[in-house]
Amino acid sequence: MNTEDTILRLWQAIAEQDEDRLAQFFTVDAQIFWPNTNERFDLPGYLRANCDYPGQWSGKVEKIAADGSYSVARVWSPDGAEARAVTFYQWRNGKIVQMAEYWGDVGPAPDWREGLGQ
Repeated sequence: MNTEDTILRLWQAIAEQDEDRLAQFFTVDAQIFWPNTNERFDLPGYLRANCDYPGQWSGKVEKIAADGSYSVARVWSPDGAEARAVTFYQWRNGKIVQMAEYWGDVGPAPDWREGLGQ
C-alpha cells in the first residue's frame, strides 16, 4: 500500500465532496472523530457531514508521515476562510478504520507572542 498516494487521493475526494469515491477509502465499520466539535461518525454519517458541508473548499496536503499515520492539509474557501487539518489515521488492509481530525484556523500569531517562536 502506498499510503502517500492513498492520502492524496483521499483529500482530493474530500475536497470534491465525492461521496462514492470517498467511501472507498474506509472500512465499513470505520469510526471518524472530529474532537474540535466533539463529534463521532460512523461511515454513513461522515460521508453525509463531509459531502453536505456548505460552500466550496479547496485543499493542499502539506505533509504526510512516511508510515501513513498522519497528514497535515491546508484548506481554504473562495471567501478567504482558511484552516489546517491535522488528521491521524489507523489502517486495516489498506483502508481507514479510524480517523481523528483536528482543525485549526490559519493566521498570524497573536501580538503577545511576537518574538517567542522561531
